[in-house]
Amino acid sequence: MKIAFEAAGGVTWQAGLYHPMTFSHALKQTYGSDVTVYFLLPNAKCDVPDELSQVGVEIINISALRKWTALWIGNRMMKRLFMHDILRCQIAKIHSIDAIFGLVLQYQCGNIPTLSWIPDFQHIHLPEMFSTSERRQRDRTFLQTAKLSTRIILTSNAVKRDFEAFAPQYADKARVIQTVSYIPKSIYEADPKSVVELYNLPEKFVYLPNQFWKHKNHELVFRALNILKERNVEVFVVCSGYPGDYRYASYFADLLQKLSKWGIRNQVAFLGLVPRNHVLLLIRQAICVLNPSLFEGFGLTVDEARSIGKCLLLSDIPAHREQNPPKAVFFDPYSCEDLAEKLSTIWCEALPGPDIELEREARQTFPARLRACAESFMSVIREVSNR
Repeated sequence: MKIAFEAAGGVTWQAGLYHPMTFSHALKQTYGSDVTVYFLLPNAKCDVPDELSQVGVEIINISALRKWTALWIGNRMMKRLFMHDILRCQIAKIHSIDAIFGLVLQYQCGNIPTLSWIPDFQHIHLPEMFSTSERRQRDRTFLQTAKLSTRIILTSNAVKRDFEAFAPQYADKARVIQTVSYIPKSIYEADPKSVVELYNLPEKFVYLPNQFWKHKNHELVFRALNILKERNVEVFVVCSGYPGDYRYASYFADLLQKLSKWGIRNQVAFLGLVPRNHVLLLIRQAICVLNPSLFEGFGLTVDEARSIGKCLLLSDIPAHREQNPPKAVFFDPYSCEDLAEKLSTIWCEALPGPDIELEREARQTFPARLRACAESFMSVIREVSNR
């Protein structure tokens, strides 16, 4: 079986690349040489994680086609007039690809089955986070994707319910496949204190690895820190992730201003974008991983912490409840008092460094979880392919 994955996302949204990568890893670990995995890169500048080389995928740069050639012009016309991508169709035929997986694929590729991933319907649940034009554009894009795709891949039942309400006429195309984060064995062999020294961090901290988008709800965390400081409980939080939100250009600067105003600037470390192996080591060293998000379609950081074996403090939203990782504590994402109370308890009781019990459990259950992910994906491929 030969499957092609479209690379998506980038520094501002790394989940767009890591979700396909985790599917690839699950397939290769479960089926070995019976499955050939390709990654289609949109351009030569697209960064490919080092983990992909360990997975054993083959890279195809689809931007190699020169502009204004007959094929390039023809492909643009076919896309615009007939929603047909002859370039990807040609690539698929050359490599005998059985199916293409990609983010909201809006073009057909001849008789090659397409599996389109719709991450979430945040724009419907949190319309205030988007402009009217962007909400309409997302509606059009998702509806066209639902119409043209062979199957719609969703990473949680919560998103599946949203999809069924959004496009009931295409509900039969929906399939749920929960990803399982790829955790290299080397992470367990490394000393997590090495990242403490590298970034000059205290040994004890709470880790919040989210992009600085407004719906990720960092402000609630900082308000909780302010409450706890007044109660003489000084919690230290380490944040990593892209420090920008295209919808709210001043959001990160506003957060920094509030930290200074509340006198808690010395309780928060901003690391920006860090290598993924550092993220995983920070998870191991932290007393817990915190995700205060107002909305998620899945919650990649939640699964990374679960797959490593670390307790979580999570906003009480459907996607987080659905994952329900061991020893997770849930809080109201609109109540800084609720978060402050639960954060204080964890801070006073938990110890930094690896959780031996949870890590043992995570490593024991990981192969079965990975196999289930691969089998779910392969069952969809077999539904739509001729093999």
